Amino acid sequence: MRVRSKGWLLGLGLLCSGQAMAACSVAASVPASFGSISSMTVRTAAQASSTTSAGLTCTSALISLLVPSDHFYATITSASTGMVGPTGDVIGYTIYGTNTASFPIARNTQFDFGGTGGIAQLIGLIAGPGAKTVPLYMGTITGSNVAAGLYSETLNIAWSWNYCSGVGLGGICLGRDIGNGTATLTVSMTVTNDCQITAPNILFGSAPVVSGFTAVTGQTINIACTKGSAYTVGLSDGQNPVSVGGRRRMVSGTNYLAYDIFKSAGTTRWGSVGAARRASSTAEVNPGNGLGIGSQVYNYNARVYTDQPTPPAGVYVDNVVLDVGF
Repeated sequence: MRVRSKGWLLGLGLLCSGQAMAACSVAASVPASFGSISSMTVRTAAQASSTTSAGLTCTSALISLLVPSDHFYATITSASTGMVGPTGDVIGYTIYGTNTASFPIARNTQFDFGGTGGIAQLIGLIAGPGAKTVPLYMGTITGSNVAAGLYSETLNIAWSWNYCSGVGLGGICLGRDIGNGTATLTVSMTVTNDCQITAPNILFGSAPVVSGFTAVTGQTINIACTKGSAYTVGLSDGQNPVSVGGRRRMVSGTNYLAYDIFKSAGTTRWGSVGAARRASSTAEVNPGNGLGIGSQVYNYNARVYTDQPTPPAGVYVDNVVLDVGF
């Protein structure tokens, strides 16, 4: 009897002395980056990002049970209302406690990651082996018409916690971990220049001789580029240019029909190099830098050269590449 009783007491002593106590602290956060996104995508589609650590780190207990009275509070503040870019434009975003866009976290308001059934329980903040950190998730708000550049915001996250840091036999709390601290978290995105282009096909129709083709006039190229961007527009020489003189040519089999595209309503050839390009400042509608929302309109005319022999009948085709350079 004395031997069995001594063994039971020894086992209880080992269980109590081996109990680890959880402990939390504030450490450096891991920056969150949305990466490099085009201005058009930023405006039209929500983007997602996250950080694996928002600054709160907790070691685990061998036995841990969070209860309703346990709390892990975070209060997020900032000097701005979103990521700010080089021209003062702002990209707004929402902060979430989980990666399912649930548990939105409002700025300047204490948010409880919670005890029983809360986010702290879901991520096993003080359960299981190893140290655990608290992640945060972000989703941008669509509709931001912004210039290109680096956008960033520094969040201040004030953490405070009060929870049972170790549980003994019978669910007895062996002690509470109470503390606080502040972490900073950088959230960033690089916005790149982009354009949306509307360029209709050029159709010369049919004619029995080269002098019978009517010039194409009244057509336009519409370009919507990133807000504040200065750019140029070029038209390639097509797939079959004349090596000397640079005329564009349509092809049908082994036969060619020379033509060209000219700036506005004039006779200056619209090309792809140097002064042959068109600057955004020369648009007929909304000249200047890009608007982001709203197009700049470029007039042009196209003609078949009449100083060439009439080629054999056929369907003549060429492909011209329009490029925008920033």
